[in-house]
Amino acid sequence: MEAALRKETQGELQFLRPVLLAEGAGSALDLFDEFVREHEFDLALHVVCDFLLDSDSLQVSGSIIDQIQHLHTTMEIDDACVQQLQNHKSA
Repeated sequence: MEAALRKETQGELQFLRPVLLAEGAGSALDLFDEFVREHEFDLALHVVCDFLLDSDSLQVSGSIIDQIQHLHTTMEIDDACVQQLQNHKSA
């Protein structure tokens, strides 16, 4: 990944960081920060996805899902994370 794209992706991931400030997300937040620092952006993104999918009390906004979808597309990640979040949101 070129430097400019890496910096842009890192910034977009930071948009999702506040999600992990919820109560009980301490270890997920630490892991997210470590992955971002080490430029393991796909792993950082999946920390957010996993946290949201495992949380029954958090409401996932459409803008968060849109950002996650955008990052999946940008990073060329093909998995069911976004679909699962959309299903989780409507449940």
